[in-house]
Amino acid sequence: MGIGIANNNLGNFPEGIEYLLKALRIFEQLNDHESISSAYSQLSQVYQLKGELPTAKDYVQKGLNAISDNQVSLPYLTNLHTLANIYGMSNLIDSALQTDAKGLLLAEALKSAFIKGTFYDNKANCYVVLKKYDSAVYYYNKCLQIDSAGGNLKQLSDTYLNMGYMYLQQKKPKDAETALQHSIKLAEQSGYQLGLQFGWAQLAEIYTAQNNLSRALVAKDSTATIKDRIINNKSQAKIAELKELYESEKKEQTISLQKTQLAKQKIISVGIVAFSLAVGFAGYAFYRRNKLKKENEVKEQLHQQQQQATVKILEAEEQERKRIATDLHDGVGQLMMAAWLNLQAIDKDENNIPPPQKELLEKAVLLVDESCKEVRAVSHNLMPNALLKKGLINAVRDFVQQLNSKIISVNLQVYGLQMQLEPHVETILYRVIQECINNVLKHAAASNLDISINSNEDGIDVLIEDNGRGFIIASAEQKDGLGLQSIRSRVAYLSGTVDWDTSEGNGTVVSIHIPAKK
Repeated sequence: MGIGIANNNLGNFPEGIEYLLKALRIFEQLNDHESISSAYSQLSQVYQLKGELPTAKDYVQKGLNAISDNQVSLPYLTNLHTLANIYGMSNLIDSALQTDAKGLLLAEALKSAFIKGTFYDNKANCYVVLKKYDSAVYYYNKCLQIDSAGGNLKQLSDTYLNMGYMYLQQKKPKDAETALQHSIKLAEQSGYQLGLQFGWAQLAEIYTAQNNLSRALVAKDSTATIKDRIINNKSQAKIAELKELYESEKKEQTISLQKTQLAKQKIISVGIVAFSLAVGFAGYAFYRRNKLKKENEVKEQLHQQQQQATVKILEAEEQERKRIATDLHDGVGQLMMAAWLNLQAIDKDENNIPPPQKELLEKAVLLVDESCKEVRAVSHNLMPNALLKKGLINAVRDFVQQLNSKIISVNLQVYGLQMQLEPHVETILYRVIQECINNVLKHAAASNLDISINSNEDGIDVLIEDNGRGFIIASAEQKDGLGLQSIRSRVAYLSGTVDWDTSEGNGTVVSIHIPAKK
């Protein structure tokens, strides 16, 4: 495996693939699922770099399937990272970002800074495609910090290469040249041949555009030399041959396994006699199973009762909100409106009012008018009509439309959520999103807010990202953690997870995942 990875980094793909397939055969004999998944991950990365995305995705899926019961593991996350790259290269940016968000949550649970760095890198690449360059620079710098601390020269070379491409997109040739020179230097130190090829190729573009023909010629020659060394007809043929050989061996193993199963069936038929002697033991096992089943049923009933009690508490809370909202609207609101109308009637008889009293009257009219608006706003926030009538998305859209666009620009995107959810789920999600937005307005001093709500077969994902001042989570929880704790407890009730990615001066990303009901 190690020899295969080293050869791939040196651009010797036929040798690299050959050793990886040898490793895969050994791991399959040992029935070592984690190592099998790792081997598939390395193979998928080779084909992804070569641009053969269908083959790469096939290997990724095999790697994920091999270790699907242990997602908080290095092999699963390396396969997930390659899948995010494949989505990005296929221009499926939303799928790439969702995969990155899932990967970052799992990497946090694994406490792996290196793996977080790989997902940050792909996230930055996605933001380059979306032309959100500030966000891209933020995540590239995170990658540089992690890989510098770990001494990972190859990954550092990759990040500088990606930054060079980003600066080219921004028409910043000097910044691009500096980043690419860093990338090439690090690629030479680590022997990373593809990094050298891509770095020289981009430098050639810069020098050609600047009409610096001598440097452009050197860069193009360097690109061609490395490319010829990596890719030639013989190596391509050998790679195809190795893949075909492995697939043929797998077919032969399947046929052999089928023969073995037939032989086992004959042995089983002979063993039926022995089985009859084990009926007594089976009866005891049935008794034990039945007892365990009843115990599990009791536990399930208790869990359901707890769930129902929680639902009733939330329903009571929302009923109280509704009652207060109604009292405000129909009681205080109507009285304020009547007062405003009476003051308006007095105002019409302005000729009989002395100037000082007239000025006081006008102020009183304005104050009562503002009070009416405030009562309506508080009533609406307590129980938004859109949530009662049209569901979660319309309620969120209605809420953000009330925000002052001169203070903050809000971009709301919704994918896949086409039907209404259960009322208590919609209510909890609305309150969580409302709390997050209010936190941004109160504390972040942000000018831009992106909200993404996505629903698929795995559940619902909500991403809330601002470009504000950010904060230190530990400090925020010590000072006033009620807001964060409220969000955590509401999301936990839906069996979901919430994660804050933030630091001072770098904005905040809130990632919420609510799993689908099984």
